[in-house]
Amino acid sequence: MNLTTHWVLALALGIGIFHNVEIALMMSVGALIPDLDREYLFVAKTVIGKYQLHRSLFHNFFFIGLLYFVNPFLCLGALSHSLLDMFTSATDRGAEVWFPITRLVKKYYYKIDGTKDTVGKTAEWWVEDPWRLLKDTSDVDLQEPNQQPWTRSYGPFKNSRVVDWGIFFSSLAFLGISYLFSKVIFYSVATIKPLSLISLAGIAVFYGLGEEWRRKMANAPATKKEDAIVLAILLIGLAVFLVGGYYLFLPPRIIPNANFVLYALVPIAIGLSVSYVFVRQRKKYEDLAL
Repeated sequence: MNLTTHWVLALALGIGIFHNVEIALMMSVGALIPDLDREYLFVAKTVIGKYQLHRSLFHNFFFIGLLYFVNPFLCLGALSHSLLDMFTSATDRGAEVWFPITRLVKKYYYKIDGTKDTVGKTAEWWVEDPWRLLKDTSDVDLQEPNQQPWTRSYGPFKNSRVVDWGIFFSSLAFLGISYLFSKVIFYSVATIKPLSLISLAGIAVFYGLGEEWRRKMANAPATKKEDAIVLAILLIGLAVFLVGGYYLFLPPRIIPNANFVLYALVPIAIGLSVSYVFVRQRKKYEDLAL
């Protein structure tokens, strides 16, 4: 989905759920964080492309969970971003929400056409990733360099099409209607510290220039001087975002409680361990029966 769609949807969710502009702004900033794994100048573009880190490095549930301890509302905004990207097509690369665990999987049982492909002792998915489709339908920077296992979650929708823009305009309409019929919701804007708004200006510079420059470089290489100038502006924008962000989302408005992490991780670890042993033993039994 478009970055603007992520931003305005998170803002609308913040207003609709919490009825607080400050919280909504924190969620909208959080919704921008996952796309920091794009091929901007300060990132090793060849590494991003080679290992397909976009929509994986900062789109996964583990990274989003860590944001909870910075601020819960940043976490909610980032979660809305990744969930929305999970509904995009394979051409747009969906979202690799279980990264880096997914990178442990190297094989798959079946090809897209249903024919059996690989069998081995390494971890395997059930069906291959539709990498062959990407060669003719996706942007160059989203194409896989070679055959890959299925490591992402996909949906039926395409970036910058009806559903994408539909969510964008629907969110704007919701914000407009909320303001007209319940202006009391927007009174909380008076509690926002002026310095916190600097963060929004910094991130606007960072993403706006970063996206424009990334697309320009895809068509024509830039000179070293141009790269240096844009890089300096990007870093300034990022620094302004971080400084202003201190006032916007630190300290957290909710004190995070780490106990829920232990309550969740322990049963998951136990369940996966028992499941692994169970499936392995049952497979041995079935092989002996044959």
